[in-house]
Amino acid sequence: MEETSKFLSVFTSKAIFLVLVLGFAQVFSFQLIRPSSVQVKSVLKLQSRYVSMCMSEKNAQIPLKVAIAGGGVGGVMLAYALQKKGFDVTVFEKASKFSRFGGPIQLASNALSCVNALSPDLFEQIMARFTFTGTRKCGIKDGIRNKWYSVFDAIKNLAQWYTLPYTGVIDRPDLQEILLRNMKEGTIQNSMGITSYVENADGTVDVTVANGSVVKGFDVLVGADGIWSAVRSQMWGEPSTKPGTCTYSGYTLFAAEMIMDPADEFFKSEGYFDAGYKVYIGPGKYFVTSDVGSGRIQWYAFLALPPDTKARASNLDFLKEQFAGWTNEIHACLSNTPEGIIEQRDLYDRRPSVLKSWSKGAVTMLGDAVHPMMPNLGQGGCQAIEDAYVLTEQLCDVTDKAQIPSALQEYYRQRIVRSAIVQGMSRLSSDIIISAFSTPFNLVEFMEKGGSYEYLKPASIATWYLQPFLPLIFYAQFSYLYSFTPSPFDADVISKLVQASLERNKREVAKVYDTLRENSVTYFTAKTMSFMRFDKLTGEYLKIGDAGDFRDDKRAFGTASE
Repeated sequence: MEETSKFLSVFTSKAIFLVLVLGFAQVFSFQLIRPSSVQVKSVLKLQSRYVSMCMSEKNAQIPLKVAIAGGGVGGVMLAYALQKKGFDVTVFEKASKFSRFGGPIQLASNALSCVNALSPDLFEQIMARFTFTGTRKCGIKDGIRNKWYSVFDAIKNLAQWYTLPYTGVIDRPDLQEILLRNMKEGTIQNSMGITSYVENADGTVDVTVANGSVVKGFDVLVGADGIWSAVRSQMWGEPSTKPGTCTYSGYTLFAAEMIMDPADEFFKSEGYFDAGYKVYIGPGKYFVTSDVGSGRIQWYAFLALPPDTKARASNLDFLKEQFAGWTNEIHACLSNTPEGIIEQRDLYDRRPSVLKSWSKGAVTMLGDAVHPMMPNLGQGGCQAIEDAYVLTEQLCDVTDKAQIPSALQEYYRQRIVRSAIVQGMSRLSSDIIISAFSTPFNLVEFMEKGGSYEYLKPASIATWYLQPFLPLIFYAQFSYLYSFTPSPFDADVISKLVQASLERNKREVAKVYDTLRENSVTYFTAKTMSFMRFDKLTGEYLKIGDAGDFRDDKRAFGTASE
């Protein structure tokens, strides 16, 4: 009885907090009161068209010299945007060279709108390598019974309502390569990660890089150097050693990418082109699969474990034990994954920085440096892109270098509420799915088994009870996420982009499926961006080809904006 009361107390408090966060989010996105859907749609389109036109017409009033710490997606997107507007930009990256490695990144509708507002041509180039997932069936499945628990209709319907391109994925190296080829040579300085900086009396900033050299005379420094940010550590006087002020989320993540035969058990319910991503829920853990293009399925397993819990003989055997009794779809993923490609990482984040400004003098930050997020909503990179858009807009308005500190503070004020809300929603999603959700109670099964029914538990009953309310929560959640839309789109153009992406993807999938062989597993490694084959009989690994060998790189249809 005491255990039941404790669970209900925790579950209720988290559910109430989630509702409050979503309600707060809705107030800020002006979604609670709608005169009519047609009127609001018209206002939003006019507003986004006005913002997009203003942004496209804006350029640097004075060519500020900007240093960016970190060459990840957020830092390079900002560098591209600023350089396009006429700023003098240098990116200081600690890696020795740009290498084509790294997994897919989700770009939701809000991020795509920002990209198009910055540059329709850049948007078009991204579409040529983009895989839409928001057009397909996405949602939560019962991890034991393999039945849909809740479908995320909001992802597709709200994108249509706002007339936005649908959510999808692109390989991180592809996105970075597209950005780099549109930037001036020498913009990225490798092996020169920023370790510290000095603000001078004249307002300029000098940066010290990894080799000890000092680069002087920047007007602005932007810390885009990730969750273990050296810029944040110095600005806020935090410990420079890990984890510093970041906190372990309580969850560790296992992940891999592989290719399965279209006749595999995994595709028995939904074919490769039928489902975008699936979240399988159950007691104390969950499993996620997503189409990431070119026939690949990426899977994640989220487990509540202490940090640094990595000493085990076999990750594959460990996961099979953890998900014993769960749907065959999960075990199809695991059975088609070689032991050696499973990666594990502990998930860290930090509380929203509502009491400390991201900006001080001529120094500011963006992305994971200030608002790292749990991956559940796929908004980490999206929020960094929003940061880059708003920061570029603010710096374009600077007409005198004395205005830089106030412009950076305004950037912080415009971003803190929204990023904090999205950060909070991402963390709550993880907490609720793992600590509150379980295998749902089923009334028919209970009537058959009576008091011995295995799912006659508080978590299972609460999961069953919450089911009809989840669509409302998802609509509120995604309505807020998609409320930041600085660029207008045309519905016909979006439809043609989706069709072009699907046709390209089908051609690429056919090429990849031709490489499938009996008694072997075909998989994709993000470390070398190549397709590989593992022979189950001999234990040998063979490279089939690079990612580019299987691509159809015809340019995506048209331009995005009206």
